[in-house]
Amino acid sequence: MTGILPIKKYGTESALTDFREFTMTLPGRLARYVGFTEGEVRELCLNYDLDFENTRKWYDGYSFNQESHVYSPNSVMRAVENREIGNYWTRSETYESLLQYIDMNYDGLKDAIISMLGGRHIRIETLSFQNDMMSFKSKDDVLTLLIHLGYLAYDSARAEVYIPNLEVAESFKIAV
Repeated sequence: MTGILPIKKYGTESALTDFREFTMTLPGRLARYVGFTEGEVRELCLNYDLDFENTRKWYDGYSFNQESHVYSPNSVMRAVENREIGNYWTRSETYESLLQYIDMNYDGLKDAIISMLGGRHIRIETLSFQNDMMSFKSKDDVLTLLIHLGYLAYDSARAEVYIPNLEVAESFKIAV
């Protein structure tokens, strides 16, 4: 079973027992399958005459304990198909609904995003997130959802969130 969001929990437990969940905050041994690895992107750039450093700036930025460089797979493939680096990020309906929280600076959310656009990492607590796209109790809940949607990257060792690359940063610039 695959999906972008974690399994919805009821209370503290999932409705599924003996189910192993791998998420964007804890991908475990599946981290290398979240997107393309750096080696795979280097090979694609070589085979399709794309500048690797530019590709890295635009699409790299997701990092996990098991895999330090993970690239946005859809965007890399679109760049390969078009033989051109560009913004191929597609905004989800969920992201559109989160814009109201950004606009009203919910719990300092807009300030945090502006700070991340400046290159900062923001400390975050992800455990309170209830895997629900409707009930947010804090800025951290919204930021955690943005991690699961791929708009933000998460450094689990430091419990910090950040904007992963130029492509996603452009989406946030438009939002703020």
